[in-house]
Amino acid sequence: MVQIGDLVSKAGIYSKPGVVVEKKDDGSVVIDTEPMNINKYHRYSNTTGLSEEEKLEFNSILDDIFRNPDDMGRANEIQNQIDRLRTHPKNMGVVQYLRNQQRQLMRKAQDQPRIYQWDEGLLDEGKMSVKK
Repeated sequence: MVQIGDLVSKAGIYSKPGVVVEKKDDGSVVIDTEPMNINKYHRYSNTTGLSEEEKLEFNSILDDIFRNPDDMGRANEIQNQIDRLRTHPKNMGVVQYLRNQQRQLMRKAQDQPRIYQWDEGLLDEGKMSVKK
């Protein structure tokens, strides 16, 4: 299902990227290729899949975090936001995109947050290893 703000890399004969700015009743969508409109929804990463409200929340969180020039400081602050948001199921989409952004920063800085939380169920499923 297409959401307002979803990125369209190119459509048909049009080769410029754009974003969905309107959904019409007939099932068609209006795509805007203005770079500032693309930036409104996709400043830090491709947020296609989030609702318009979630895209704006994600960007707002990262706008505050990216004022810090240190990549590991950013990664740690993202972890704080993840820990704050993950307690509410409605935030799971934003949390997942924040985790993706954090992974990019950790790869760039070649480091990881000193302290972070993880779901115990993921440890049981073998998605993370635990030394015993």
